[in-house]
Amino acid sequence: MVRYTEPLLRPEDDPLAASAEADVAVADILERPPQPAAHSPQSPIVDSSEPSLRDHAELTKKILTFASALLCCICGGSIMLFSLYAPQFQTHLGYTQVQVNVLSILGEAGMYLTTPIVGITADVYGSAFLAFLAAIFFGLAYGLAAWAYASILPYPAMMVAFLFIGGGTACIYFGSITACAKTFSSNRGLALGLPITAYGLSSLWQSQIVAQFFTDKETGDVYVPQLFTFFALFLAAVGLTATFGYRNGYRPENTAIPATAKSASAQSLRSGSQKSTDDEESPLLNDTNSLNSEAISMHPTGMDDAGSSISNSIADDFDDQPIATTRKQMVLEFVQDITAWGLALGLFTTTGPGEMFLNNMGSIIRALGKPGPSASTNVAIISFSSSAMRIIAGIASDQIATRGPKYSRMWVLLFFTAVLAFGHWFVGLGGLEIENGSWFWVVSATLGAGYGAVFTLAPTLVSLVWGAERFGTNWGVLFVFPAVGSIVYELIYAGIYDHYSDNSRLCYGLQCYQTTFLITGSSCLFALLVFTLVWLLGWKRRSGVSV
Repeated sequence: MVRYTEPLLRPEDDPLAASAEADVAVADILERPPQPAAHSPQSPIVDSSEPSLRDHAELTKKILTFASALLCCICGGSIMLFSLYAPQFQTHLGYTQVQVNVLSILGEAGMYLTTPIVGITADVYGSAFLAFLAAIFFGLAYGLAAWAYASILPYPAMMVAFLFIGGGTACIYFGSITACAKTFSSNRGLALGLPITAYGLSSLWQSQIVAQFFTDKETGDVYVPQLFTFFALFLAAVGLTATFGYRNGYRPENTAIPATAKSASAQSLRSGSQKSTDDEESPLLNDTNSLNSEAISMHPTGMDDAGSSISNSIADDFDDQPIATTRKQMVLEFVQDITAWGLALGLFTTTGPGEMFLNNMGSIIRALGKPGPSASTNVAIISFSSSAMRIIAGIASDQIATRGPKYSRMWVLLFFTAVLAFGHWFVGLGGLEIENGSWFWVVSATLGAGYGAVFTLAPTLVSLVWGAERFGTNWGVLFVFPAVGSIVYELIYAGIYDHYSDNSRLCYGLQCYQTTFLITGSSCLFALLVFTLVWLLGWKRRSGVSV
């Protein structure tokens, strides 16, 4: 008998084994069931060119969608320049500080209070429709504002203009982040962080445009009508360009679902409760009221492997289970979650004070006395620090949640909430030097960083906790609370400012703003407590994993 010390054919030399391994590798990349070995008698040889072309076209559409989102965000933050020209509403138009703040509040209301409707619109009609609405709103609203300022029209004309400027901002911003949330299923913090960072950067370059081309070099006054006319034309063009980009970009609902993928989706739902808790794409709150959240655990875009709505396979295999089929039911289910209210309260007490500072920075600088810091320079500092922390917070949250020893994203949120509290208390305790405001850049950098990071982490948490399928609707509901917070804190600031103002309706000295910042600093400390309770007593206890 002949004995062989080595196999006649080593495994690595076996063409059938190598082919099977290659098919498995490709299947892993494309997230589709592996095909049998290329020369297996069970199936004919499959031409792989068609999937390759389809994947290339899909990638191209995703790039177009992402480019459109970045374009909208990098150009859509014009409302953050309010503090540059707000003082001239007092000197040129004779508005009181309360009237100036009401314009700011209307802009915030148009941006935030409309977001439940804007979010539902994003989920139902898509980002292209929102970009088109933004083009219309910006063109008409900034045109009306330029006319109202130049011709000194009655105050309500300017009120209407800023209300629709806020609405245009909501459309262009929400369309962008909703498109990214539904297009990219992995590295969610980075996928949302980049467009949100671009939005923060918009005020950086726009403030420099204002300083170079729309500001009187001798007096420092802004040419307001010319600036508003520029924004009317420029932002309308951006909105129309993005409309084209979104319509020709990635839209997963357009493709059909094959039987194999459909059965695979159903199988994934059956085993959804047994999924590893380390999967960061799984919604954390898989309650019994809706199976959509389990579907999203495999496909955060709400679509299966071939792109069709996964609710089809749910209906086939789980007819006896209740499914949230209407937006009204989704909203009701969301607002019945106590942790959603906790997150909303935390946003109210952090982003509200942040909006108050951004919109009143000009009057705060003027209250310091002369020589004071440059308003345009500090807008740039806020924009840069906010943008930097948006991208850093997004990357950091992804890294600590998915790499090495995993930690919760909530640690990042709590850290930046503490940064916000420090910035507000620094001002409230007299940290600014009244004579020259030499420490003002510290306040701008600190509050800009905290504000930007919170606004990046909050939507990331929403997409992870409740799933990306409902992201537009859920984040739209939560987005109302920064607006309400902005209204409350800006009215507090305006009331205190007007109380200490002189006959010219201007105020100088620490008393103009100190009490306001003591209140906002306390609010941020309260938000620290609220976020901690939501995390430890809500999400962590109910889901058993960290967000």
